[in-house]
Amino acid sequence: MNSTTYDIIRDAYDLVYVDTYKKVPFLADILKKYHVQTALELGSGSGLFSIPLKQAGFDIEGLEISEEMIAFMKKKNSDFTIHHGNIQNYQLNKQFDAILLLSSMLVLLDSHEAIEESLRCSYNHLPPKGIFFLELPNHPVEIRESNHCQEVHTSNDHKTIVVIQSHATEQFWREYWFIFRQEHETFSQETTICDELLYSPDTLQAQLQETGFEIIETYGDLFGAPFDENNSWRRVWVCQKQ
Repeated sequence: MNSTTYDIIRDAYDLVYVDTYKKVPFLADILKKYHVQTALELGSGSGLFSIPLKQAGFDIEGLEISEEMIAFMKKKNSDFTIHHGNIQNYQLNKQFDAILLLSSMLVLLDSHEAIEESLRCSYNHLPPKGIFFLELPNHPVEIRESNHCQEVHTSNDHKTIVVIQSHATEQFWREYWFIFRQEHETFSQETTICDELLYSPDTLQAQLQETGFEIIETYGDLFGAPFDENNSWRRVWVCQKQ
């Protein structure tokens, strides 16, 4: 994982994921259920989850690899504590009641070996019975429904346009982001690629168990729907450190 992709995306992220706030109540309910007070969101980006969770009363911090994204997030909430680091090998010298890996963040790592390193790192930042919350793609459904598709997002003032084209490769679910921003009378363009590892759920589940996590709840999205292998676009695992 490198920062270049998210340096380019920065403000465009909020335009694409404008409805994220609708998912926060379910996440907050899960955290309350397990008496979470302190939390760390890995890959916290522009704070679409972290800021409303902080407003809901959680003592939450973020970790983000992109300095451009951190700067954009700080413009939204200057008081938020966000650490610059990589989810694969961060070291904060403190523990949290919960660690959150949302928006497919774990599978932005490029191999199961990198994922295993990230899992161990998160394990070390949790106390016994700490919560490890994973939101992942269910790639077979996503590929079946949207392979070789295009989506367009336009800001209300029409000054930012994001075109995303998606398709599956042998190893990755790949998104091309074409970002157009109006500057004075002309548009600039930046292009980047977001790759999600086509991970094996069975391998990941084994890795979680080997690291010392138990999957205690499973859902099909961040609204609390039950998981359906053949129809759910998302795979949500609530894990607990043993």
